[in-house]
Amino acid sequence: MKKILAVVLVLCLAVSLAACGGTTGSDNQSTQNTQDTQNTQQSAAADTGDTFIIGCPQPLTGTNAQPGECALNAVKLAAKQFNENGGINGKQVQVLSYDDQGLPEEAVKLATRMVQADGVQAIIGSCISSCVLSSGKIYNDAKIPTFGTGTSPTWMAEGWEYVFRACQNNDFALPLVVNKLKDLGITKAAIFAGQDDAAVAGVNTFTELCKEAGIEITTSESYAEGNTDFSGQVAKIINSNPQVVFISTFGPTQPLIAKQLRQFGYNGLCFTKDLYQVDALNVAGAASNGIAFAYPYLTYSSVDECDDPFIKEFLTAYEAEYGTLPVSDCAYRAYDSMLVLKAACEAAGSNDGEAVAKAVGTLSGVQTLAGEQDFTKGDGEGLHEFNIFVIDDEKYMTWNTWEGTDGYQAVMEASGLN
Repeated sequence: MKKILAVVLVLCLAVSLAACGGTTGSDNQSTQNTQDTQNTQQSAAADTGDTFIIGCPQPLTGTNAQPGECALNAVKLAAKQFNENGGINGKQVQVLSYDDQGLPEEAVKLATRMVQADGVQAIIGSCISSCVLSSGKIYNDAKIPTFGTGTSPTWMAEGWEYVFRACQNNDFALPLVVNKLKDLGITKAAIFAGQDDAAVAGVNTFTELCKEAGIEITTSESYAEGNTDFSGQVAKIINSNPQVVFISTFGPTQPLIAKQLRQFGYNGLCFTKDLYQVDALNVAGAASNGIAFAYPYLTYSSVDECDDPFIKEFLTAYEAEYGTLPVSDCAYRAYDSMLVLKAACEAAGSNDGEAVAKAVGTLSGVQTLAGEQDFTKGDGEGLHEFNIFVIDDEKYMTWNTWEGTDGYQAVMEASGLN
């Protein structure tokens, strides 16, 4: 009887651990089970003290699976490169991957598991800001250095001393956007937004900045995740007669709203809250023209398009490893986070969480894909300055280059600014 009870308990425990992945469908469950097996093996290796374990929770299923996969790939690529050069402070890096599904409640489950069972020593993720917001306190209380890869200001506003960011904070970039609108003489703006944390935070900041700049918000329209028909929202936006449309959405929605805005007759200026991804440009084509954004870098369809040597080196390595280029800048965010984490460990001369967290605040001049990062301002953020890019003739260019072109004149006229 005792043997039977023991077997039942083991089976229940196995089911419980598999459920931590929270995926649905046999394919997703199989993927999570494979990750669980690999993670268990790697955690066991960590107990010997020979490895440095990094947890990487990202959305690997659902709407944002593609950005999540790009982020995970970049973390694994960085780990491979580190290990080929002696690891981090002499320790080989092991990456434990987790699917948070883009759900805050799942992120909390995974965070508890990583802290209590898997022995992670650092965290890179998630690219979904609401997941970082929900799980950040768990990592912080466990004194685990964490680099969130979402762009919302909310989770950094918590003031957690073990949580950092090596990618864009949208609240730092949006003042640049609104100042540009003010310089152009724009007095009316419409908003189209999602309902995720980063989208809502972007709307709140944009709205407040517009109020301060004397720019009227003619209408603010939203959509539920998974929607693809925005005709009703677009009609209201156009009927409100804006001079610019602020698009506060995540990557997969970008080409859909761009095409529908243009199809319904709006040909004026648009600004997105963060990077307008290369896959969105490829899907939307000419409908992308006149869309601008403030960001530290671009994504590319081919390595040859990139003229930044450091980014080009990364893209070449990524393509060699995975047979394709990253379609989402979430790969850049995660890779830069790994670079900063390694720099902090080396500055500390230790992989101890408390020592690493203290070392992050001393870092400046850390070379990353986004440029040199400086954490000495005391806000846990490495980036504070950005560029304004715009799409014209289905190509990226800087705003300054765009001014004076035929495309610029056409968009300004459509926005009623000429």
